[in-house]
Amino acid sequence: MSIKRTELVKGVFLNVCDTPKFKNNYLSISFAQPLSRESASMNALLPLILTRGTVSYPTMEKMSAALDNLYASTINTRCFKKGEVQFIGFNCGILSNSYATDDCDIFGGTLDILHEVIFKPYTENGLFSEKYLDTEKKNLCDRIAAQINNKTSYAITRANQEMCKDETYGISAMGDIECIESIDNAKLFEHYKNIIETSRIEIFFVGEYSDEIEAKIKSALCFSPRTPCALETTVVRKADKVKEITEGQNVNQAKLSIGFRTGKVLSDGDYFKFVLFNEVYGGSPTSKLFMNVREKLSLCYYCKSIPEPQKGVMIVTAGVEETNKEKAQNEILCQLNDICECKITDEEFESAVCSVLNAYREIDDNPESIESWYLGRMLSGLTTTPAETSEQIKSCTKEDVAEMAKGITLDTVYFMKPEGNANE
Repeated sequence: MSIKRTELVKGVFLNVCDTPKFKNNYLSISFAQPLSRESASMNALLPLILTRGTVSYPTMEKMSAALDNLYASTINTRCFKKGEVQFIGFNCGILSNSYATDDCDIFGGTLDILHEVIFKPYTENGLFSEKYLDTEKKNLCDRIAAQINNKTSYAITRANQEMCKDETYGISAMGDIECIESIDNAKLFEHYKNIIETSRIEIFFVGEYSDEIEAKIKSALCFSPRTPCALETTVVRKADKVKEITEGQNVNQAKLSIGFRTGKVLSDGDYFKFVLFNEVYGGSPTSKLFMNVREKLSLCYYCKSIPEPQKGVMIVTAGVEETNKEKAQNEILCQLNDICECKITDEEFESAVCSVLNAYREIDDNPESIESWYLGRMLSGLTTTPAETSEQIKSCTKEDVAEMAKGITLDTVYFMKPEGNANE
C-alpha cells in the first residue's frame, strides 16, 4: 500500500493510506523531538498525564465511558525512539462509521475527545493536577523498574546502553527514574506547551478515506504553523575496541547479548542488502544462527539478530548455559565470518529471500506495521513502498550479502550470568 503525504501547515504532516481493508480506522499522532537526557523523561510522562483527564472529561472513568459510547473507540499513549529521535503521542482505533447501527459519528466523536486530550487537558490552577502528576510519575518509574523482570529484553537493553552510553541513542525513550522523580509541575506544563508548538508532527490515517474524514482531522488536529525543532542526524560509528560487561542476575538461564556496529543505516541507498544479510545471519528460523548455533550445535536456547536501521547497530541475543558462553560467542562470530567469505548455500539464500518477501507482504495486513514502515523511511528521506523494496531484494546476490557482512564490527559483549536462586 502506498501513502499520500501532505503538509497541512508548516511542520505538520498528514500521511494517508486509503484502504477498505480494515473495519477499524487507525489514526495516530506523533510529536517528534530530538532524544535528549534533559527532555526524555518529561516527554515520556506527558502522554500519560494528558490521558488522565480533559476539560470535558476530567477523570479517566468519564473519558473511558465516552469512548465506550463511541463503539469502544480507543486512545492509547505511545512513546518510542527511532534512532536518536523520540516520538510521543497517541494512536486510536475507531470503528468505521459505516458499521454503526445508529447515526453515531464514531470518527468525529473520537477525534473530539482526542482534540481535548491534546489541547484541553484537565488542569488545576493553571497546571496539571498534582494528584495525577504524582500518580503517573510513580507509574512510569514502576514501568522502568519492571523492565528487569523480562531478562531477555533487559539484556538487550543493557547491551545497547553499554554500547552507546556516550551517544544519544543510549538514552532510554522512557527516561530514567531519577529525572522523573525530580520533574516539577510548572516546568512540565511549560514543556507541554513547547511540545505542541515546536514538534514536527506526523499524523497517520489508515482506513477508508474521504473528504469528510479529512475535514474532521484538520478540524480536530488544528496545529499552528511552526519551524520544527531540528532532529539529530545519526553519526554512524565503527567500533574502537571490544567492551566486555558481565553482570549477575537472578536467572536460571544466562543471557548473551553481542552488540555490533553495522556501518549501515536506512538512509543509505543500499540498506535493503543489509536487510537480506540480517535474514541470512539471524533474522529467521532458517538463518545461520538458528540452524547452526541453536539446532546443530545446541549451544543456546534461542539465537537471533536484531538490527536498528536508524542507528546502524545490531544486537545478537542468545539464551545459553553459563558454561557455553565462550563457545556460543565464538560460533556466533564464526557464522558472521562465514558470510563475509560468502559461504552461503543456495538453500540459505533462497530461504532468506523468501522470508523477507513474505514479511514485506504482511506489512499491509496491519495498520501499525504500515505506519512503522513509512515513519522510519520518512526519517531517512525515503519514499519506497514494501513492494518496491521487495523488487530491490529480488535483485540481491550472495556477494551483496557478503559485502554487507564485511562492514560489521564487534563492539560490545554483554553477559548476564546466573547469581543466587532464580525462578524464571
